[in-house]
Amino acid sequence: MFMETQRNIRRNCISRILCKILLVVLVLGCQDNRTVLEESEKHLDAGTPQAAIAGLEAFIETAPEDPKARFLLGKVYNQLGRHNDAVEQLRKASQLYAAQPEARIAARLELARTYLRFGDRTSAFRVLRLVQRSTSDPEVLREIVGLVGDSYRTKRLTYGDSDNYSPTFSPDGTQIAFSSFRTDNGELYLMDLNGRIRRRVTFTTDFNDSSPAFLKTPNYLFYSSEPKSSREVKVVIQSSGSTPIYAGFNLTHIHSKTTQAVLPVSFGARVPRTSPARNQVVYESNADGNLELYLLDLEEVNLAQFTPENVEPKRITFNETDDGSPTFFPDGKRLVFVSSRNEVNQLYTIDIDGKNEAHFNPNPYDCYNPTVSPDGKTIAYVSARDGDWEIYLIDADGKNERRITNDIGRSIQPAFSPDGRSIVFVSDRSDTFHIYLMSFDEPVTSEDLVQRLQ
Repeated sequence: MFMETQRNIRRNCISRILCKILLVVLVLGCQDNRTVLEESEKHLDAGTPQAAIAGLEAFIETAPEDPKARFLLGKVYNQLGRHNDAVEQLRKASQLYAAQPEARIAARLELARTYLRFGDRTSAFRVLRLVQRSTSDPEVLREIVGLVGDSYRTKRLTYGDSDNYSPTFSPDGTQIAFSSFRTDNGELYLMDLNGRIRRRVTFTTDFNDSSPAFLKTPNYLFYSSEPKSSREVKVVIQSSGSTPIYAGFNLTHIHSKTTQAVLPVSFGARVPRTSPARNQVVYESNADGNLELYLLDLEEVNLAQFTPENVEPKRITFNETDDGSPTFFPDGKRLVFVSSRNEVNQLYTIDIDGKNEAHFNPNPYDCYNPTVSPDGKTIAYVSARDGDWEIYLIDADGKNERRITNDIGRSIQPAFSPDGRSIVFVSDRSDTFHIYLMSFDEPVTSEDLVQRLQ
């Protein structure tokens, strides 16, 4: 009896020890699993999806019913362009997330994005209809809106078979200056906010004029001018210092049409932007071997008697890679610009004296055409991702990125209105580059969304 009791005690002790060992193994296994998922998410955020594949695929071998692993692997495949593989993982993830509505919505949205990436709009809209019917969350609905069209009501301003581009608002917000190829070359025009042409400003048959900017002295436009090389307009997203740029700057009085050269064509100067006070111009130039940022101060200059000797360009950046597309923050002391470091065009900020340079938006996608809202709280820019060029907004602290255009074709060259309540931009969604006006006061409604999804 005593021996039997001892054996039972030993068996109980061994069982407790085995249970503890099993518990430790399970805990360690869960910790390892969590580590794999956490590391995979970090690789996705850092734009290094290849580093996450092996861990996630091995994880799914041991835990095929884990929805988060499937979801993350689908996102990894998407970043690597393996869209068919992504569809398989995301469809499985959305099924496994059946008891987790919010996670299931996230998986379905990623699935819809995947279908859109390789042009299957029918499948994408089918999935989005499922999401739209399953939620009333305004954030989710806004995300769906962004996947199937522009996020706000948009009005087309220009028509015809000729390209129109480089729009910018007048200081009072009542007119838009822009470039158009409606003659045999690019010229500058003014139109109202309904697209009615007010006047033609330039008459230069051998040059293409673009990128108009209003100056402090009333009725003067500052703009880029380059020799006409062909009948076809070239809307440049980002210049390259390795490619010769034959362009200079002029200024023209809107009414008298009196024109003066500011920088000769040989300076390779493009995309001028004026400061908030409209007394300084920042621009890109490859005059010194590669693309860099420069500043012109026009505060003390009499534009009516201007000569090129009145101004001396001040170089701002000194980098081995191209720096271009600069624009001012509202304080007039800082710039946001585009640089091609690490073989990806990204947004950077810098003071106008060349100090305090910083990388603004680290991500794996090319970004172009930045412009800052009048209150300084928002930056609009173009990003090349998901197989298309679309316009995005991001808060000035680098957070809350959101896409606001999503139509067939490219959407580029955004510019804020003086009150910040709308933007004007260029899109070739009608096969020709035309100018569109988007109002932030008119977001797309739920009724609009239902109609789009149909």
